[in-house]
Amino acid sequence: MGFPDSTHVATLDDRTFTLLRRLISERLGICYEDGKRAMLVERLAPLMAERGIESFLDYYYLLKYNKDSQEEWHRVEEVLTVGETYFWREKEAIMAAANHLIPSWQQAHPSEMIHIWSAGCATGEEPYSLAIALLEAGAYRNGPIEILGTDTNRKALQEAREALYRGRSFRALPHPLRERYFQPEDNGWRLRDEVRSRVHFAYLNLMDESAMSRMRGFHLIFCRNVFIYFSRDNVRRVALAFHHSLRSDGYLCLGVAESLLTLDVPFELVEIAGAFFYHKRCL
Repeated sequence: MGFPDSTHVATLDDRTFTLLRRLISERLGICYEDGKRAMLVERLAPLMAERGIESFLDYYYLLKYNKDSQEEWHRVEEVLTVGETYFWREKEAIMAAANHLIPSWQQAHPSEMIHIWSAGCATGEEPYSLAIALLEAGAYRNGPIEILGTDTNRKALQEAREALYRGRSFRALPHPLRERYFQPEDNGWRLRDEVRSRVHFAYLNLMDESAMSRMRGFHLIFCRNVFIYFSRDNVRRVALAFHHSLRSDGYLCLGVAESLLTLDVPFELVEIAGAFFYHKRCL
């Protein structure tokens, strides 16, 4: 489908770019710096074309003020969120959780449900990797464990629930684990119910203060390779929300390229079995 008037749609002036990226940062946390203007144009222009909107300023007004804009925001979330993920990504933290953190909790509280949250889970490879690692470690025999995966991309969440994966998702997963936990199909590999049943998925926007306030009682939160797209202020805001979501002895795991060390947040960086976690400090 072509643009109604490509000369207008393709133009994103300085003022409108500032308004749009500020709004996107407030709603989704994602920060579009000066050098990413063309990327924003490329991703939003097709959505505008489908609605017959020729001006980025008009599209801003739609997102900002239209009372029925929520559905449009879901479309924006799908095109702006980054879904790059794969099984066994940065596996050291996964193995440390499965072989050290969770067994220690189970030993201390044998009958207690362990709650794990994968925030920004995209198509589900991270929470499913955790479930596979826990199965391999025998952790499910020692007590109940609940894994929740959340994301703002509803299409990605549906793919996670369907659990049908192709080649790139397996580039770090050991071949024996793929053979053990996946069933080959004509167009990919389907995760077996033994693993799928261990993970639940839900829509959640990390910038939604009301929704985040209801996330409580987690032993462990994985939020990896999400903060690299956030502004410093938004990282701090979400990190504080995670602090409230964790139990007093809980841990937060970020990606290897992410850090909270320069922010004023109540976490202590600790090393566990060769992986780094942020341990909650009580206020």
